[in-house]
Amino acid sequence: MILTRPWLVLLAMPAFVAIWSGWVGLGELTGFGTVHPLPGIADHFSINTAITLPIGVETYAAYALNIWLTGHTHTPRARRFAKWSALGALTLGALGQVTFHIMTAAGMTTAPWPITTLVSCLPVVVLGCGAGLRHLVHAGESGQK
Repeated sequence: MILTRPWLVLLAMPAFVAIWSGWVGLGELTGFGTVHPLPGIADHFSINTAITLPIGVETYAAYALNIWLTGHTHTPRARRFAKWSALGALTLGALGQVTFHIMTAAGMTTAPWPITTLVSCLPVVVLGCGAGLRHLVHAGESGQK
């Protein structure tokens, strides 16, 4: 579908680059970084955990927007949760970008502890919201409450 709509790529690429760099940068300022997840098995394999922020927060925002705006579910409860959590995720994403750029412009090399605390909780919050929304959508499909 993206290949048939080149305007979509042109629209998405600048946002992708800016969002990715902002979240990864903020993640690094809050202690996210390179880990070796398979010690003793694949010692040379490493991953930068800061990528979990743009992938998680922005993917969830898109998922919730999709549920809310496409009418994928007909249950008011699921659509309401999708609406408010999508708006919350987009607002959180914007605040994350602003926070990173302000801290970088100020020459900060580490984030204050309240920002670190909030950013550290994001992967867990995203997982919970995603699982909750998926449950609400499927409960609506099966007639459950």
